[in-house]
Amino acid sequence: MRNDQGRPADTRTMNIVHQALRRDLERATTALEASPSPAVRQRVAIASHLCWMMDFLRAHHDSEDEGLYPVVRTRCPDAVDLLEQMDVDHQRIARSIDTVDAAATSYGKADGSSARARLVAAIGALNEVLLPHLQREEEHMMPIVSEVLSDAEWKAIEHEHNVKPKRIAELGKEGHWLIDDASADDRAKVLGLVPAVPRFVLLHGYGRIYRHQRDACWRPSAAVHRVQKHGHNEIVVPAEPDAVWHVVRDVTRVGEWSHECLECSFVGGATLAEPGARFRGRNRQGIIRWGRVCEVLSTEGRELVWRTVPTMLFPDSTVWRIRVTPAHGGTRLEQSFDVIRAPKVLDIIYAAILPAHRDRATALTDDLRRLGELASETSTNGQVTVA
Repeated sequence: MRNDQGRPADTRTMNIVHQALRRDLERATTALEASPSPAVRQRVAIASHLCWMMDFLRAHHDSEDEGLYPVVRTRCPDAVDLLEQMDVDHQRIARSIDTVDAAATSYGKADGSSARARLVAAIGALNEVLLPHLQREEEHMMPIVSEVLSDAEWKAIEHEHNVKPKRIAELGKEGHWLIDDASADDRAKVLGLVPAVPRFVLLHGYGRIYRHQRDACWRPSAAVHRVQKHGHNEIVVPAEPDAVWHVVRDVTRVGEWSHECLECSFVGGATLAEPGARFRGRNRQGIIRWGRVCEVLSTEGRELVWRTVPTMLFPDSTVWRIRVTPAHGGTRLEQSFDVIRAPKVLDIIYAAILPAHRDRATALTDDLRRLGELASETSTNGQVTVA
C-alpha cells in the first residue's frame, strides 16, 4: 500500500504517452503505404522521427524497469505475475524496437520499394507486441500503481527518470509531441506538469520547431520548401567497370550524361581528375543558369569525390561522390551528395528558384542510367583506356 495518505497516483500521463506512440506509428504506416511514396524530404523526416520514437520508447521502458516497477514489486507482492509479464513484454518489444530502428535508418539513407516494405513490416511486427502491452499496462498495471503509489510519489519517479536526465530541448520536443492532436483535458494535464515560466518557454519557444518537424513527416505540402541536403542513388548498368570508371573520372564529359550540367572544364592548369585539381561546371535548370568551381578530393578505389568550392556569391558547399564497383550483370553505380554548408536564407532562395532541387532522386538516378549507357557505347567503340 501507499507510504502516505496522499491522493492516489494520477497515471493519465501514461495513457497520453501510449496514445502518442499509437498515433505516430499509424501515421508512419499510412504515409509509407501511400501512393505516390514519400518524396526525399518526407522520407528522411519520417525515418528520423521513427528513430527518435524508438529512442524515446527505450527510455520510457527503462524508466519503468528502473523506477516504477521495483516500487510496485515491493508494495504489491500479488502483482508478481503481472510484473513478470511486463518484463517479458519489454524484452520482446526491445527486439522489435531495434528492428524498426535499423529499418528506418536504412530507409532514410535511400528510398526504394524494398526498403520501404521492410520498414512497414518492422512497424507491423512492433505493433503486434507493443499494442497488447500498452493495453495490458493501461487496464491492469496502472490501477495497481494508483493503489500502491501516491500522486506525489508518481510525480517524483517521473521527474527522476523522465525529466531530470533530459535537456530542455528534448523536453520541448517530447511535450509538443505528447499534446499533438491531444484532447483539451490531456493537453491541460501535460502542460500542468510544468511550472508557469518553463511552461511558457517550452510552449512558445519550441512549438514552431516541433510543428516544422511534424509537418515534414505528415504534412509535407504545409512544410517550408528547402533544398534536399542529402541523397543516395544507385543502379546496376550493363557495362564493364573499366568503361564506367573511364567515363566517371573524365569530368569534362559530365555534360554528356548530366540532366543539369551543360559542360565542365579544368581550371588552374589541371588536366586530370586528381586530389587538388579544380574544374568549372556550367549548369542550367529551366531559365536559371550558373557556374561553380569544384575541387577533386579523392579518386581512390574507383570513387570520385569532389566538392563545390564556396565563394562570396555562392557560400554553400556540397560534397559529391560517385562510386564504381563490379556487380552481377555489369557495374553498380552509386552517387551520393551531402550539403556541408548551406546558409538558411540561401537555402530558402535556392528552393524557390530551383524547385527541382527539393527532391533530386529521380533526376540523379536518370543521370546514372545515362552515364551507364554512355560507358556501354564507349566500350563498344573500343575507346576505353584502363589506368
